[in-house]
Amino acid sequence: MLYLPCDLCGGTDVRFLLACERLDGPLVRCRQCGLVYVGERREDFTFSRFDPERSRRLAERVRALELVDEEVEAREAPVRERVMAERLQWVQRFIASGRLLELGCAEGTFLKLAARAGFHAHGIEPDPVTSALARQCPDIVVFPGTLADAQYPAASFDVIVLFHVLEHLDSPRRTLHELHRLLRPGGILVIETPNIASLWFYLLGRRWRQFIPDHYYFFSPATLTRLLEESGFRPLALTHPKRIVSLRLLTDRVRRLSPLAGRLLMRAITRMGWEARTLILRPSDVLLASAAKT
Repeated sequence: MLYLPCDLCGGTDVRFLLACERLDGPLVRCRQCGLVYVGERREDFTFSRFDPERSRRLAERVRALELVDEEVEAREAPVRERVMAERLQWVQRFIASGRLLELGCAEGTFLKLAARAGFHAHGIEPDPVTSALARQCPDIVVFPGTLADAQYPAASFDVIVLFHVLEHLDSPRRTLHELHRLLRPGGILVIETPNIASLWFYLLGRRWRQFIPDHYYFFSPATLTRLLEESGFRPLALTHPKRIVSLRLLTDRVRRLSPLAGRLLMRAITRMGWEARTLILRPSDVLLASAAKT
């Protein structure tokens, strides 16, 4: 079978890893550089463009797989804001102010916090519903479309952030080259993305939580570092971020692995009134990287 070439090194010699109904095609590993990616796109849910019909099919696929409990997600807004505040603190370790761009800003939660902290906050969001919500905030500027549509001039931003966006892209390499153009000299790039080189992937295999239909690239510390360096960036820091998680959301993630265990655990924490209680975890299956434009 012919698979897509590797986006990192261009190689075509790949090894089949597994097939999973949660992914849009077979998972493969490049024998040359080690990048793990979906080797065939059957539906192509990448963030290359906005297509209402494609979005509808993706939503149907997610519902059929029972990956999202909409009631649980709706009640997680206060916790998500705390998560965004943690991300902002990470950004502020490297840059205190300036023009900031977020790719895939959704409703603009992170951008609003960044604006309050003194950044000139800009975002890109292709989904018309969520981008419309973000644009209701007068303190931020949100472009409703894709990075290619926005056509920003060179050296437009001091910092660019991508939180769980890299794995959705049509071509991470091509996108990072464009982000390099958009950053001023010495500008900062911040990326958060799943880590395939984690114990959780090896333990859970097809049931790993990061396998969802619109995830196409799975980086390790080595492949992410190589992508940054070959795109013109100097890595500054690479870590596993800590994450604030409610017991409600943690129980929902258990449900993905075992519906029965998830239901029993949710019943127990609801009875005790612990749904909104939070834990601080540091899962090894997520990478958080900062890099400077060289």
